[in-house]
Amino acid sequence: MSVVCVVHPSRLARKGLKAVLANSPFSPACTSPKIEEVPSAIASAGEQVLVLMGVGEAAHLAQALSSAKASFPDAPIAVIGDACNRDLVVTALAAGATTFIDENVTPSTLIKELELVAQGEPVISVWIMQRLLGQVSPQASEHAVAPIALDQRQLREDEDEDEAAPNPHLSGREAAILNALVQGASNKVIAYRLSITEATVKVHVKAILRKIRVRNRTQAAIWALHHKTPNGSHTGNDRGATHPNQLELHEIQPLEARPNGK
Repeated sequence: MSVVCVVHPSRLARKGLKAVLANSPFSPACTSPKIEEVPSAIASAGEQVLVLMGVGEAAHLAQALSSAKASFPDAPIAVIGDACNRDLVVTALAAGATTFIDENVTPSTLIKELELVAQGEPVISVWIMQRLLGQVSPQASEHAVAPIALDQRQLREDEDEDEAAPNPHLSGREAAILNALVQGASNKVIAYRLSITEATVKVHVKAILRKIRVRNRTQAAIWALHHKTPNGSHTGNDRGATHPNQLELHEIQPLEARPNGK
């Protein structure tokens, strides 16, 4: 399990995060107002470090992230802040943050997102991505916290992908898998839901990427949010193909934590 460092300029915020995480696997080893004040012994201990960083202004964030990456080059860095501040989110991701977590999420959601980050699965909520695309109002945040995998290198190119393959034909199975990608589901979860093997899921994902002419799962999810046919499907003619906006977006739940394994 990772050694967690909470870095936030607000003393109240630091105490709040420490209290929220106290009884979780992410109980902070230290809290500090600046990354430079984190004890050097943590970096030299040889354990995996996870930095949870809060910065109020985008103007200060890039430098703070640069210092954090210099001090902990192998550590995932999760920035927590106001997701309604688009400049803050974009600056964080462009400067190399592993993910951005909305400061208004529930404690359970925060812990679940940190679990995924610690497992090497960078995530970002569907709601935050929709806000970056200008497709959702702030009031929708409490209903949309399902994560999707984040490829930081492609973030700035996402909007350009709107030109890719405007009318591909997706089968019903492919449309269902594309919906699952929008929800941030892993290949294992998709395979379980559809009663197929993970190898089959991988084949379908590759076919989807080829058909809609994108390079990764993140761009596929963004493409799905941009495109839909009049009946709400992802241009698939098979029955049961639904657009992701028709799906209920729910809090992240590990597979084993859901009722009956679903």
